[in-house]
Amino acid sequence: MRRQLLVGLLATAATLLAGCGGLPTTGPVLEGRVLGDVVNEPVRVVAVGPADGASQEAVVRGFLRAGEDADETHATGKSFLAPQSVDLWRWSSADVIVYDGDLSFRQVDEDSVEVTAAVLARLTPDGRYVEQAPGVRERLMLGLTKVGGEWRIELPTTGFGLWLDNDQFNRVFTNRFIYYVSRTTRALVPDSRWFQNGSRLATTLARAQLSGVPPFLDGAVTTGVPANTSLVVNAVPVSNGRAQVNLSTQALSADPANRAAMWAQLTKTLGQVASVGSVSLAVDNTPLELPGGVTSVGSAAELGYDVVAKPALDTALLRRGDTIRRIDPRYVPDTQAAKRPDLKPKDIDVARIPDTWRNLALSGDGKQVAAVSRSGSDLSIWRATEPTRAVPPFATSLTRPVYDPVGYLWIAGRDDAGNDRVFALDSVSSDVTTVPKAVSTPWLKDRRVKTLSVSADGARLLLVTTDRNGIDEQVGLSGIVRAPNGEPQSLTAPLRQAQSLTRIQDVTWLDPTSYALLGQVRTNDPMRPWLATIGAGVDGTRRETGRLNAVPGAVAITSVGGPRGLLIVTSDDRVLARAGSNWPPIEEGSDVLVPGG
Repeated sequence: MRRQLLVGLLATAATLLAGCGGLPTTGPVLEGRVLGDVVNEPVRVVAVGPADGASQEAVVRGFLRAGEDADETHATGKSFLAPQSVDLWRWSSADVIVYDGDLSFRQVDEDSVEVTAAVLARLTPDGRYVEQAPGVRERLMLGLTKVGGEWRIELPTTGFGLWLDNDQFNRVFTNRFIYYVSRTTRALVPDSRWFQNGSRLATTLARAQLSGVPPFLDGAVTTGVPANTSLVVNAVPVSNGRAQVNLSTQALSADPANRAAMWAQLTKTLGQVASVGSVSLAVDNTPLELPGGVTSVGSAAELGYDVVAKPALDTALLRRGDTIRRIDPRYVPDTQAAKRPDLKPKDIDVARIPDTWRNLALSGDGKQVAAVSRSGSDLSIWRATEPTRAVPPFATSLTRPVYDPVGYLWIAGRDDAGNDRVFALDSVSSDVTTVPKAVSTPWLKDRRVKTLSVSADGARLLLVTTDRNGIDEQVGLSGIVRAPNGEPQSLTAPLRQAQSLTRIQDVTWLDPTSYALLGQVRTNDPMRPWLATIGAGVDGTRRETGRLNAVPGAVAITSVGGPRGLLIVTSDDRVLARAGSNWPPIEEGSDVLVPGG
């Protein structure tokens, strides 16, 4: 009987395992998630209220931990507070402090404690992530009082937001992008923001998309959303993968072109929510249609809008001495197994530039090379099939030039009055006597531009500036305000980036939302390449994880395709290519040229 029972149990187990582990042989074929899709399935955190008899420190720690509570009312966190302090807890309207490591407690007196922490960043109420310099500490003074015989917290009279350690922060908040439209093309331009995770993320993103253009992009981009447009109800339901956005009647004032732009913006923005596969719009519960009776859009590209990515390249130009030739910019250990690109010179390639000219830049079409004289006072443009164009003198102390996708050449220098300016030159103009024009930058004041990099969409510019003494290096993100014909007119006051680095040597765009830098966390550190995301900080500045190896003597950085295609040039004319975290040498030369790089 025991043997029969055992056989029966084994047979039952085998049947269950077959049912659980086998692949279905019938039923419809369903499309799964696209590789790289953002999955918004955060861990739900439930806060624990104060324990009876808890010490002052335990109450304070419990309250700060309760800031991670997924409950939108934060009722548990409020239970740590004295009644008079409940309205002073402004978790949704005050700065969030993102700290690293442990909290430090100091008993000030019997009724108050001071809490301090090493700060990574501050998150502003409008979702701006502001990195902090190394060594910055935040201090919080909290009072304590007995309520019903138990310690409860008295918040500062100025109010209090949230303190979250970095791991908590990344569970509570998520980095997403709000998209606007270039004023001169149909490119979508991303703006990095941070939003609370959770089931209402689609609603939060839609509400943010309906707001106006942020100041640092004002004039550089536009929006198809008419002013004062809002959600009819404070919800964007998602049913069967379709997000249904119900707008107020102001949306009807959009002409057909702006209606398409508005739809494209909302589709691109809401597409960052994993459950959203398409977007439909309605005005006051009446569905909107596009030409052809289209009522739902799956991607912005269907409407002719999308972000502009830098193309991946299989060759680059190398300058050594006065010669320029094509190279394979990749690090390929086994050259026999790898398919090598065609390195034969092209008809448009500039083959020779005297080594008295430095800081070379290659135009987007590859037909021009701009160079600065060794004195830093002259600019020339070289072509393979035309005479060299000597640009009339216009400034001194010229920086490395850079081409934008419209064909303008950007460069910074000092004008005759001794003021540091940013200039733009129409490099494709038939008038060879054209002089670079100063671009309006009233915010620059006494600062000097060290290096520039223009995004592939042509709407934004990363620039490194210093003070008059060449120190206090800062990275800023500015919008490029252009005339209808594409001519640059001004740069918006920059939104600061990469505050965790104290010295920055060079910067280059990698894609529409990320960039790479050469810099140092502390002045005595070796020069190191860093990866960063617009509005989300520099990777690896506080922890070794994910950090790229240092490159002493690095002076310039560029890319032939995203973060894996990074190239570095050193002061002793070595060209290094990225291989994981390492930087093996691949060539010798003083300049690596990539189109528009």
